[in-house]
Amino acid sequence: MKKLIIAMMLALPMMCAAQEVLTPEQQLEQAQKQLKEAQEALAKAQEAKAKAEEQQAEVEKQKQQIEEQAARVKAEAERIKAEADKIKAETPATTKSGWTAPTQTPRKKTDVTRKENAKVYIAKDGRELKEDPIYLEGAVPVNGEGKVEFSLDLDVSGKSAAQLYDLAYAYLDTLTQDSHQVDETSRIVLVNKEEGVIVCVLKEWMVFRDNFFNLDRSEFEYQLVATAKDNHLNVTLGRIRYNYEPGRKTGFDLPAEEIITDKYGLNRKKTDLARIYGKFRKGTIDRKNQIFNDITAVVQ
Repeated sequence: MKKLIIAMMLALPMMCAAQEVLTPEQQLEQAQKQLKEAQEALAKAQEAKAKAEEQQAEVEKQKQQIEEQAARVKAEAERIKAEADKIKAETPATTKSGWTAPTQTPRKKTDVTRKENAKVYIAKDGRELKEDPIYLEGAVPVNGEGKVEFSLDLDVSGKSAAQLYDLAYAYLDTLTQDSHQVDETSRIVLVNKEEGVIVCVLKEWMVFRDNFFNLDRSEFEYQLVATAKDNHLNVTLGRIRYNYEPGRKTGFDLPAEEIITDKYGLNRKKTDLARIYGKFRKGTIDRKNQIFNDITAVVQ
């Protein structure tokens, strides 16, 4: 009996060890579980990495945008400074009368947005106006020679004639090369720095409608004359002409006096624009306002 008990005690550890050995099925199940846990851990790590990379990319993108904006601002400041320095440094051959024909440097054309206004207004006498009064009676002035001529007079305290001349020249130089121009006809044709006078001719497109089905536009020619004095700048816009649909029966080539004056550009009651010529009157006034507003902002 004693021997039997001793034998059983010796066999007990072996039995326990046998119980800890996994079957092939258990081993497979355990391996699959460990694989799943490893895959989940890997997925979380990859997700965290992707999120970190996305955040880093956003930071880099914002940094690049800031750097690009700073570069654009710096470049524009340098361009304006160079333009002013160039104007001051240039001394073209001057005739005895002081007039010269300047040389302009071509630049990339810029776009200008024009706004439309379709509100209904009531006149002081109670009449219903179908257009904004800025386009109606008296909006197109005629000078003593019977010619259409718009004029801008600006009092600019603290600026000399030379300063105003340089600012006006830089603006007109840019204007002659914006996206509205038809060709190289638009240019500064004469200057007299001693007198503070700049003469500029322009030939641009006046666009009435531009869509997939229809492009309605006219060549619009006019002259700008800027005269700079100490603390004062005068700008006139005149010698206006329209060349509309050349080669067609509906086309014409006429001066502003026969197109946009009150007689031709408005209806009989002066409450609306004329059916045919009204769009020319409106387009001209819009362009004039845009140019005069831009010049005012530049010199003040």
